[in-house]
Amino acid sequence: MKIMSSGGVTTAGTDLMACQFSHDDVRLLVDEAHAAGLPVTVHAHGLAAIEQAIEAGVDGIEHCACLTPSGMDMRDSLLESLAQRRIAVCPTVGTAPDAIPSPAELAFFQRLNLTRESVLTAVGRLHRAGVRVTAGTDGGIAATRPHGIVHAAISVLVASGVPAPEALASATSIAAQVCGLGASKGRLRAGYDADLLLVDGNPLSDVRALTNIATVMVNGRWADIAS
Repeated sequence: MKIMSSGGVTTAGTDLMACQFSHDDVRLLVDEAHAAGLPVTVHAHGLAAIEQAIEAGVDGIEHCACLTPSGMDMRDSLLESLAQRRIAVCPTVGTAPDAIPSPAELAFFQRLNLTRESVLTAVGRLHRAGVRVTAGTDGGIAATRPHGIVHAAISVLVASGVPAPEALASATSIAAQVCGLGASKGRLRAGYDADLLLVDGNPLSDVRALTNIATVMVNGRWADIAS
């Protein structure tokens, strides 16, 4: 189950800094979802919505940018809460190589002084604090974020200081666990689905090798990647 706890960057008329639900509403949604055996992930850019989500007991947070009117405010106490409660965070980093932000996106980044360096610093802090980070891109939300660029998210994690093995796990074993598929996907292990990505090169030493795809296996069958 997913909740839009704050507004979105590309959604006109929404407020990224404000909570879109009351705390009681989010708590009720979380309780009811958990009673039905469902995890809850929230979309949250603003610091207030992120703090609300943590207090309500959510399982995952998308974006988690900790935005305030003056920019990012990623507090140590918040990082400690995320790590202690094992809340999965997908910072949705990574864009297409030739991505050109829209005028609205550029204005947003400039207004809050958001730069590549500030994003890398924030992602690195999440990792060092022991937060369970997953790789994701918000694929399909805009031309700058098409589907099929998870490799870009992994590259950003590595650039932020996440060791390559852990960055790769964020898109495989950790991602599978967060999605509730950890018993059948995300690892090379007997009894697991045979989902393989074979590349030319060693992504442990150069993560760019992930773009040099040799072949793909899906559930034990070789995929026709030419098409």
